[in-house]
Amino acid sequence: MRLTILGNSGPYPAPGGACSGYLVESDSGNTRVILDLGTGSLSNLLRFMPVHAITGIVVSHLHFDHMSDLLPMHYALQFDPPSTPLRIYAPQQPESLSKLLKGPATEVLPNDGCFNIGEMSISCALMRHPLPSSAIRIDCDGASLVYTGDTNTAPNLTTFCQNADILLADAGLSEADYREDAPHLSAALCGQLAKNAVTKRLLLTHLNPKYSPETLLQEARAFFPNAEIAKLLEIYSV
Repeated sequence: MRLTILGNSGPYPAPGGACSGYLVESDSGNTRVILDLGTGSLSNLLRFMPVHAITGIVVSHLHFDHMSDLLPMHYALQFDPPSTPLRIYAPQQPESLSKLLKGPATEVLPNDGCFNIGEMSISCALMRHPLPSSAIRIDCDGASLVYTGDTNTAPNLTTFCQNADILLADAGLSEADYREDAPHLSAALCGQLAKNAVTKRLLLTHLNPKYSPETLLQEARAFFPNAEIAKLLEIYSV
């Protein structure tokens, strides 16, 4: 698989940046799945492909920095319609936001349990966040990618991430700002998670522009020395 970082900021974009959005493609190129599509990430997607080329979309949760570009995407689909309705797997709550994902060119389905999109096997597991938020695991081409979505520590998180080839983790807080009831992991906790889950590679994402990425990186590397920052528009082999 290939992973392209369309946006790595949260909860608002850094100058010239974009919020959470990730393109995952199978080795064959026949399956192209979007994980979240936050502020600014649609523009970056269009650098790589038209919207009608997307096979499906999986949304971790319905906070604006993870789904806001799904709204103007409806306009893009009007001018560049897919041959069949684009499937969006998303939480059903809050209902007022879930309804916004529905359009003439989309089909909205719940993002719970396990399902297939083209060549990819997708698993979703509910995490710990103010809105219903799921971690997402993709298995394809003999490799696995796990995206934590937004979460604090959760009882099932380490098991869900076990042996992932790439762990794309919510490093929304510094170690100094972390607290037990926070809505996000710290970068240090991302490093601990990658170590405990025996993942091969850790990419830190959902980077708050108030922090220096280098500071977050060093906090993660105290536990997982090979941690990296998920770089905007970078393409990673999974």
